[in-house]
Order: sequence, then C-alpha cells, then structure tokens
Amino acid sequence: MFQLPSDRRIWILLFALLCLPAPFVWMKIGPLGYQNYGPDVPDIWIYGACITGKDLSWKPIWVAQQFQLAVILIFCVLTLFQFFKVCIGLRYVLLIIQLILLLLFPIWLLFYMQGVMNNSDGADLSIHFQWGCVVYLILLVLVPTEMWHRRRMKIKEV
Repeated sequence: MFQLPSDRRIWILLFALLCLPAPFVWMKIGPLGYQNYGPDVPDIWIYGACITGKDLSWKPIWVAQQFQLAVILIFCVLTLFQFFKVCIGLRYVLLIIQLILLLLFPIWLLFYMQGVMNNSDGADLSIHFQWGCVVYLILLVLVPTEMWHRRRMKIKEV
C-alpha cells in the first residue's frame, strides 16, 4: 500500500518547488489593450520563476523577476538545510525566516502586479489569481505547523 511521507519538511520542499512553475497571476488584456496595441498583444502571466507577456529587456521587470526567483530558491534552500539536518541548532530560526518570507510574499506580489500594470499603459488589464496562490496558502499552513511541532518537541525534551 502506498503511504504518504508524514514529515512536513518533505511537503514544504515539494510545495516550495511547485511554486517555481506555478502561475500566480494572469493579467488579461482588455478591449482597450487590443485597440491600443493590436490584436497580437499577449496576456501577462506571473509565475513563481518568471513572467511572460512582458518585455524583459526593461530592467525593473527583469530585476523583479530575478528577485522573486531568488527568494523562492532561498526558501527551498532553507527547507533543504532542515531536511538534511544542516544547522540542527538553527532549525527553529530557519523556520522563522521562512515564515517571514511567506508573510512578505503577498505584499511583494501586490507591488509586482502594480509595477506591471503601471508599465502597461492603456492595456486595460484585468487581474485573475491562479492556482499558485493555493500552493502559497498550503505553505502558509505547513510552515507554522512545523514550527509548532518543533517547539512542542523541544518542550518535551526539557
């Protein structure tokens, strides 16, 4: 019989890696966008690791994409440190750092979306959140759960 691993760290790592290709926001071009830019203008997709439909030669969009990718990869590396028991004494601190990154992500995403919209004058964008946000919410539950579990294990040891 197939049994799912019970270690939350595996699930945290899997969902964090799933964030890389996951679409978070779809910005659909509206009628005015087609009127201003022509019929071939693509919709804008913000994924965990990239953005499509925007010109990456414009430095702020490129920097924002690289920053988001770097933060997600840092989150994954922190999970790997915990999984392979590197920095055992700092496991709780690493979870706190991960939680801070998770709590700052919606603020970052709002700024990112606003920057894209400001750079898309006259595109008449409508915003549609995608399944990447559900993956984010799952991580937002898993990390505090792991923190609570680690804290409880520490109390039992004393």
